[in-house]
Amino acid sequence: MNNFWQRVLTGALLTLSIVFSLLSGFYFFSILFFVFSMIGLYEFYRMATPKNKRRDYFSPMLAGALLYVICALTASHLIAFEWLEFMIPVAAYFFMIELYKNRENPFQEIGLTVLGLVYIALPFSLLNYMAFLPDDTYNYELVLGCFIFLWVSDSGAYLVGRRFGKRKLFERISPGKTIEGSIGGIVLSLAVSYFVIGGLFTSLSRIDWLVVSAIVSVSGIYGDLIESLLKRSVARKDSGSLLPGHGGVLDRFDSLILSAPLVYAYIRLIQIF
Repeated sequence: MNNFWQRVLTGALLTLSIVFSLLSGFYFFSILFFVFSMIGLYEFYRMATPKNKRRDYFSPMLAGALLYVICALTASHLIAFEWLEFMIPVAAYFFMIELYKNRENPFQEIGLTVLGLVYIALPFSLLNYMAFLPDDTYNYELVLGCFIFLWVSDSGAYLVGRRFGKRKLFERISPGKTIEGSIGGIVLSLAVSYFVIGGLFTSLSRIDWLVVSAIVSVSGIYGDLIESLLKRSVARKDSGSLLPGHGGVLDRFDSLILSAPLVYAYIRLIQIF
C-alpha cells in the first residue's frame, strides 16, 4: 500500500473514531482523547530530549494525566472545580526535585517539562470543557465543528495550493505550504461554517460559527507551522510512527493544539460579555 492510500485509510479511520466517540457521549470522547494526549505528550518529550540523554518520562506524563483527568471530572461536574488547585503542588514538585538530581541544566529540564504540559496536555484537556459549551451540558457540536473546520481548511489548502499555489507561506519551516493554498482553505472553512454548520448546529449563532471557523482555520495553520518548527529544531521528520502515512499523534493534531485553547477562550469571553 503506497503512502497516499495509507494516509487516506488512516485519516478515514481516525475521523470515524473521533466522530463516533463524540456522538456516543462524553466518556467515550474523553477516554479517546486521553489516549491521544498521553501519546502526544510522550512524543513531545521523546522528540525534545537529546538522543544522548536519558529522561524521566513517568513524572511529567503522570502530571499530564492528572491534569487531563481533573479537567474531565470537573467539566462533567463529578468533582468540584477547585480540584484543579491540586496542580499547584504538582508544578512546585518539578522545581523542588531538581535540587536532588544535580543535573547540568536544571532549568532547561524544568522548562521542557512545563512546556510539554502547556503545549500538549493543556489543549487536549480543554477539549473536555469545550464539550460542555455553551450551555454547561454535554454537547458535541462545538468540538465536532472545530474538527470539521480543520478538516475542511486542510483539504481546501491542499487542493487550492496544488492548483494555484505559487508563493510560499513559510518556506524555511514548511516548504509545501503556499499563501494561495492557505487563503483557499480559510475561505472554504468560512463558507462551510456559515452555510452548512451554521444551519445544522444550533448551539451557536451563524456569526459565532463564522468567528470560530476563522479562529480554527487561521490558528490551525500556525499550529501546523509551530510543530514543523519543533521538528526542524530537533532534526525529526515525524513526531512518531503510530499513524501510517501521517506520522505521530502530534503530526495529526498539531493544528488542534493551538486552535482549541483559542476557541475555548472565545466562547468563554462571549459568555461574559
